[in-house]
This record gives sequence, structure tokens and C-alpha cells, in this order.
Amino acid sequence: MNLECEFSVPLSKDVSFEILTDVLLIAPCIPGVTNIEQTDTRSYKGEATIKLGPVKLVFNGVGKVVDINLETYTVIVTASGTDKKGKGGAEAKVAFTLKDLMDEEKTKVTVNTELTLNGSIAQYGRASGLIEGVAQELTKEFSQNLETVLASEDGSAFNAGEISGIKLLVKAGISKLNFGKKKNSQ
Repeated sequence: MNLECEFSVPLSKDVSFEILTDVLLIAPCIPGVTNIEQTDTRSYKGEATIKLGPVKLVFNGVGKVVDINLETYTVIVTASGTDKKGKGGAEAKVAFTLKDLMDEEKTKVTVNTELTLNGSIAQYGRASGLIEGVAQELTKEFSQNLETVLASEDGSAFNAGEISGIKLLVKAGISKLNFGKKKNSQ
């Protein structure tokens, strides 16, 4: 399944790129992600927790920054994780690309993800529109959390907390339905 999300940060492309390649700084901004440890120069391990109603999925995962291209302002990361209770897992290849917006002090970040779900978790993947909506909401929360970090003096202390799948599903559903309103152009 392929997903694409976008957000902007109120910083220049160079500063944004430096921050977004600092995994230990930005990982706490991702809802549900905890216990991040660097295992070598470009590799990390950690946990991701997602609650879907009464079901709580806790993934042990690993990630690796496989490419940092300073010319195109692109970072490619691979990640995989398995649920601690054996309900399945996920693998992803994620490409972050940064582009200047009209304002030199603002940068657009495009996130392209190739996601593969396996095991009983893959049942959620059948509703790819729903997964896409959840991914959009996760990206929205991540970008809001990242802005909080950028505005604070001690961003390293930030923790996005546990992610609630029900909350995300409701937000994603509302976003998809949009209650008949046209989207504002950004």
C-alpha cells in the first residue's frame, strides 16, 4: 500500500533537513512511539503502541536511515515491527523530501510510504482508504508535535503519548467524509 502525506514547518529547508534527520529528536513527536534507542550510526529500535478500542497493539520495531541525499533534500528510512502478542507486523519504506515554499523560512515536507502489513493486522489494510486517513491524521499530529518541539527550549523532553486508534479512526472518517464541504486550498 502506498501512502503520501504532506506538512510544512516554519523553518528554512536547511534547518528543517538537519532537524528531520535527527531521529532521536523527532521520534518522540510520533504518536505512540516510545523507548527509542540508537543501535549504530543510522539504526534505531523502539516501541510503537496503538489502541483500537479494547485492543492494544504494541510493536517492537527497528528502523534504519538508508540514504540521506543533501542535493535533493531526501531521506529514505526503512522500518519494520512485530506485535508483541504475535498478531502480525508491518514493514515500511519511507521517503521524506523537503522543498522550499514561497516563503524562504517555510518548508514543505512530503512523506511517501510503501507499507506492508502481515498477519491478522493485515485485515486493517483491506480498508486502504481508512489506513490512508489514519496515516494523514498521524502525520497531522506529528507535524503539530514537531512545531511544539521547534518552539520549545527543550524539545528533547517532548512525548506525544499513546495513540488512540478510535480517535484516529473518527478523525480520519470525518476527514474523508468532510461533511460535504470543499477542502480549502493550501
